[in-house]
Amino acid sequence: MDATAPRKHYHDIDGARSVLMFLSVALHAGTVYAPARPHITANIDRAEFFDWLIFGLHLLVTPTFFFVGGFFTVLLLSRRSVGDFFWNRFLRTAVPLITIAVTFNMLEHYLRYADAGGGLSFFGWIGSVEFNHVWSSGLWQLHLWFLVSLIPMFALSGIIHAVLPAQSRIRDLAKKASIKLGAWADSEKGGRFAILVLLLAFVNFANYTAAAKIPGSYELLLPGFQSWYKLTSEFPFYIVGVMAALSPRLLSGLTRWRGWMPYAAAAAFIIQPYAFPDNGMWEGIGRLFANQLAIWVLVLFILQFFHRYANFQSQRTAWLADCALSMYLFHHCLVYIFGRAFVSLDWPIAIEFLAITALAAGTVVVLHEYVIRRAPLARLLFNGKTDIGAIRKQRGALGSRPAPENAPAT
Repeated sequence: MDATAPRKHYHDIDGARSVLMFLSVALHAGTVYAPARPHITANIDRAEFFDWLIFGLHLLVTPTFFFVGGFFTVLLLSRRSVGDFFWNRFLRTAVPLITIAVTFNMLEHYLRYADAGGGLSFFGWIGSVEFNHVWSSGLWQLHLWFLVSLIPMFALSGIIHAVLPAQSRIRDLAKKASIKLGAWADSEKGGRFAILVLLLAFVNFANYTAAAKIPGSYELLLPGFQSWYKLTSEFPFYIVGVMAALSPRLLSGLTRWRGWMPYAAAAAFIIQPYAFPDNGMWEGIGRLFANQLAIWVLVLFILQFFHRYANFQSQRTAWLADCALSMYLFHHCLVYIFGRAFVSLDWPIAIEFLAITALAAGTVVVLHEYVIRRAPLARLLFNGKTDIGAIRKQRGALGSRPAPENAPAT
């Protein structure tokens, strides 16, 4: 790739990732009040609406993240050496993961322990049986499981890129397959795209089914890590993201607006087909396939929506993209803290939910604006970036003006 050539910026895909990071706040705030997946606070107020909300958001948020992860992996490898790619992924993924895991995630786990009746102080809890179980069982991850799953995918991508020669047959076959799929997806024949969605759902269905058949697939591969099932469940979305980056026509086909997709996405979100343990064999198979179909419909609708309505850059969208990782990292613990604070209040449940969502998101915005964007060490540890000089010159979301050229470092 010509290093002097202008880089194409995918504002729509970056925007989708940013907005969904913010939407994750509402998803986790919903767990405070969801009967099926209750947050571990002492709050006893529950409403089935929140089950519907969080199950619906789960259908689209994380799968889209994995698609975006695969897509930008290819772009990074096309612009950087393999060594630079690994260093970038270490800074942007591993460093924030470790920092949050040992700080905010441990604070949340201690609060969970205290709320469950634990009597040890925070420092007494560290090193206790309960503390060791948090780490050995993988519970330490909480919402960070997404980053834990992404790291092996990044590593595999970098290794393959390093090992395969530039003109290897495998590279050629992968690109040709992506281009052919793109020709199918980008066709003017509307039925072809519908068939593609069905095909993608079947690939996911086959992936889940195969993973479930592997002995021990639900057990942790390593203490504190993840199971094979968890590690591979979102892999198809990452692969399709890779293919979309390899073939501009496939990306065009996936993001082209189709008038029937909003209706299909609304139906998928409202119906929310899920398979349950008590389903019969054939009902379970049907529900699992319908679940994967609903997920792909929602993911592709998100990509099409942002391509149509948010394929631009402004100061506001640039700030939103910069804040997205902070929002993802910090919000989970803050949702728990604010959810815990609302236990003693007898407000209408909808008001409490909106307040928790707004307070958690607002706290992250302030934290990002006045700490992450201004303190070099905080930006490195929590965002994996060393661009503090450039970021200080940009206008912040809260109207703060650029720092003077000779402003002292914070």
